[in-house]
Amino acid sequence: MRQLYEFIFEKPTIRKLRAEVHESILFQELKATELNRVLDKLQLRSFKAKEHVFFEGDLGSALFIILQGQIKIVRNMQGKNKDLATLGKGMFFGEVAIMHPVPRTASAIVQEEALLACLFKHDLDKLVSQYPKLGTKLLRILGAMIAQRLAATLEKV
Repeated sequence: MRQLYEFIFEKPTIRKLRAEVHESILFQELKATELNRVLDKLQLRSFKAKEHVFFEGDLGSALFIILQGQIKIVRNMQGKNKDLATLGKGMFFGEVAIMHPVPRTASAIVQEEALLACLFKHDLDKLVSQYPKLGTKLLRILGAMIAQRLAATLEKV
């Protein structure tokens, strides 16, 4: 309840949301010092229900971690929107764009008011160059997640 109050009435900071960020599968295996370095690069973005985080076809430059709310991932197939996934707290999306500069393969639409932590590609690149061990760990985690999601997608086809 306290977090909801802060979300509505106070401007949350990334440091206050440290525990929520650490809950994300993306950052669970990071040590405290590594997480602090990542926190320094994250930016908070809030969205209202029905807003788009991004549109299919946009050139992507960031990955998003859901701290609060719910996001639906939708792809246009033969003129109709097809729901690919509904994501909640602790999950992330947009990871392909941070690894490779290609257009977004789907749209991300906010289902309920959301607070997202954003990691931009240029900030990931800085982490990789300034802290090679941390950068390697993050890239390994991202690569594994992309491979898992690709495998799950191929199973559906």
